[in-house]
Amino acid sequence: MEAQADYGTLGLALLGPSEGVVPLADLPEDSLAAWLSGGGQGEGSTRAEKPFGRALVGGLCKTIQLRPGEEQQVTFLVVWHFPHLPQHGNHYGTRFPDAEAVAVYLAQHFERLAGQTRLWRDTWYDSTLPWWLLDRLFAPVSILASGTCQWRANGRFWAWEGVRCCAGTCAHVWNYAHALARLFPELERSVREMQDFGPGFVAATGAVNFRGESNDFWAGDSQGGTALKCLREHQMSLDSRFLERNWPKIRKTVEFLMDQDGNGDGLIEGSQHNTYDINFFGANTMVGSLYLGALRAAEEMAREVGDSEFAAKCRKVFEAGSRLTVERLFNGEYFVQEVDLKKHPKHQYGDGCLSDQLFGQGWAHQVGLGYLYPREKVLSALRAVYVYNWAPDIGPQNAAHPPQRWFARPGEAGLFTCTWPKSKHLGPDSVLYRDEVWTGIEYQVAGHMVWEGMLTEALAICRGVHERHHPSRHNPWNEVECGDHYARAMASYGVFLALCGFNSHGPGGHVGFAPRFKPEHFRAAFTTADGWGAYEQKREGDTMTATLAVKWGGVRVKTFSLELSAGSRLERALATLDGRPVRLDARQEERRVLMTLGDGLKVPAGATLQFRLKCQS
Repeated sequence: MEAQADYGTLGLALLGPSEGVVPLADLPEDSLAAWLSGGGQGEGSTRAEKPFGRALVGGLCKTIQLRPGEEQQVTFLVVWHFPHLPQHGNHYGTRFPDAEAVAVYLAQHFERLAGQTRLWRDTWYDSTLPWWLLDRLFAPVSILASGTCQWRANGRFWAWEGVRCCAGTCAHVWNYAHALARLFPELERSVREMQDFGPGFVAATGAVNFRGESNDFWAGDSQGGTALKCLREHQMSLDSRFLERNWPKIRKTVEFLMDQDGNGDGLIEGSQHNTYDINFFGANTMVGSLYLGALRAAEEMAREVGDSEFAAKCRKVFEAGSRLTVERLFNGEYFVQEVDLKKHPKHQYGDGCLSDQLFGQGWAHQVGLGYLYPREKVLSALRAVYVYNWAPDIGPQNAAHPPQRWFARPGEAGLFTCTWPKSKHLGPDSVLYRDEVWTGIEYQVAGHMVWEGMLTEALAICRGVHERHHPSRHNPWNEVECGDHYARAMASYGVFLALCGFNSHGPGGHVGFAPRFKPEHFRAAFTTADGWGAYEQKREGDTMTATLAVKWGGVRVKTFSLELSAGSRLERALATLDGRPVRLDARQEERRVLMTLGDGLKVPAGATLQFRLKCQS
């Protein structure tokens, strides 16, 4: 039986001295409550167990004596150990032999483990952001602790789309999910190296099968997303080893997209499988913006590894694609799909307003790549998405065009996948899931809106998600799409990054902030490749202070950037580490100030790095 997939051990344990502890084992199933109600007196050892096949019915009790005004804390542990994840094993099985060993480890390290957990909680909520928003943006991170995700014995992170639904850490779904990469970057890197560039990689062409070994074809959106993820994973690394050892495959991944482009004009016009479980035909910006983002990401990575020839090639194709996209796909208000609907009558959106039409642009902001299209066109398209696809009440639209699946009810707010404001709704043969409301898309759009300064619209969308997941309506911890605890919902963390205006580059020792929410006084948590803590900035008169308080690990800082208020000009800047002066050079580019700290320094846990800037208006 020990070899069976569902074999394992469970246990109850108490922390602290064994005095007064009584484990109860041989109780009939209906007698535990009676025993407790009778006062719970009895003798026993400090341990009770039964072999596999025999029921262990009982409880774990502790008797304590309290004097008037006295209090004691009793901490129970519920522990389990099921190491035989089919075919792969659980990673914790490589560390602990059984549930008892887990309990012993917890007893030995409880103060550290509980203390660090509470320290993160306190740091997260000690913020100037509204608590409802902090709740909403972090709740989807619980997906990592659900049946959606696995940490396998060999160190590979692997996931369903939702619990037991659609296998293979699906790359175009996980395109949206930013939480894992920012909170546990080593696990996200394992997906790149042990899936995308492992069994999912087709060496002959550079195609990345978007479900790893679970399928044998690529997707247009996930192929571009893979390159962007690689840049993110590099930025969330301590050094350049991840980039250097994977660069040949990263380059091949982008070259595959260039082959689909064919003529180097920056537009992909052939069949493009995507996250809507369909194939787009013709040039479009949902796949196209991810392609342009991949070209820019590859350009940056190529420069870092010294591949200047490929960097120049990527730049040339990118510039052509950016220009032609505006010429051919921008209808004066938003970006459309260039497709022959007579030749391809099914699953296209044509002149529809797709909520994901600028997916790659939001990604580009998050990893510091700048604009893929002219800013005024981007802003126009985002406004159109809000005007046409956001509904304070989804009822009337869904009455006219019922969705395949109901994720929002009449009377609730939501963002539709696609609408047709300039023409007749293309109906049931058009882009799949057009009339549905997905939180992953809502967060993706809201995050991009924050980067562009559309804060009111972004917060309205997030509030809509929050209200729909009020406990009286839905489980607030479970944002359903294709299965429970659906991974796309972890796009919520991208909204948080945008609110902070956060950017970092671990190997280069760079950290930067440009808060979009009340920048006059802003405070929020941050994570880097090597540590985490709290960032706070204040603008008071002609002075601005910015403080990095490291809570865990350590944060290497060689350069630090922030954003001045409009019209301000930097006069001087000072830096201190726990009150001691730090040598500093500063320069201003428009509103951005970049400060260089000599050869860099490591800010350890418990230390504070502070910048003080004197400005002129």
